[in-house]
Amino acid sequence: MSKPPTDLRRRDLLAQSFALAMIVACAGPEKEPPSPTDDTGEPSGDDTSADDTSADDTSGETATETGDSATETGGETGGETGGETAEPEATCEGASEPLPSTCESTSGDGEGPYYRTDYPERVNLNVLEEAGDELLVDGRLLDERCKPVVGATVDLWHATPKGIYDMSGDYHCSGRAITDSQGGFCFRTLRPPPYSNGMGGFLAAHLHWNVLISGEKRLTTQTYFADDPELDATTKPADLVATVEPISEGLGRVRIEFVLRPR
Repeated sequence: MSKPPTDLRRRDLLAQSFALAMIVACAGPEKEPPSPTDDTGEPSGDDTSADDTSADDTSGETATETGDSATETGGETGGETGGETAEPEATCEGASEPLPSTCESTSGDGEGPYYRTDYPERVNLNVLEEAGDELLVDGRLLDERCKPVVGATVDLWHATPKGIYDMSGDYHCSGRAITDSQGGFCFRTLRPPPYSNGMGGFLAAHLHWNVLISGEKRLTTQTYFADDPELDATTKPADLVATVEPISEGLGRVRIEFVLRPR
């Protein structure tokens, strides 16, 4: 059997090679499997990293919210319970003082023109919440035998920090107390200042008092302050001059004891 010519074989091989190259070119490169995508169609990257980040974010939010909650609760509780110290109220502490060994009737003093007969019964006399130094007044009323007087009416009135007497329906810096079982009475008010006497001078600061039993006046007097620079102590009975005990900045206390004259 005769072999085909060499040139013919070469042409056949070239044709076969060209056909194979065309097949490979049309098929294209081998494709990799598609990457997983998130809901937006974008590649999600490393699934494990994404899950870790989500968990970290959640933990961070939870910890922050819990911390805020703890801070608010603890802060408010601490502020209300231990952060603020309540100022003392007028407590009628004078009623717990020992009875005096001797009974000397309290000196009288002028009533002045500003007394009113219908003071409201109350402890807080700073009804307008005016600024000024506060004064706690703890008092006790005794009879001529040094026995507590129960159920008596004690009226207090005085000038405001502006040096005037309030004659309006507010009854600012004035009020009434009824003595308790120990003869005690108490007020919380503003310390009055000295004020003009209308003649170029000043009147020493003072508190006005009336004590009534069954509607009858039994004592009309005043209380002065030992540290008042306008006070001439030589012109006032010693039992009418009170010492202001400092409690805190802008807050002091005076203790008053009245002894009624025998009838």
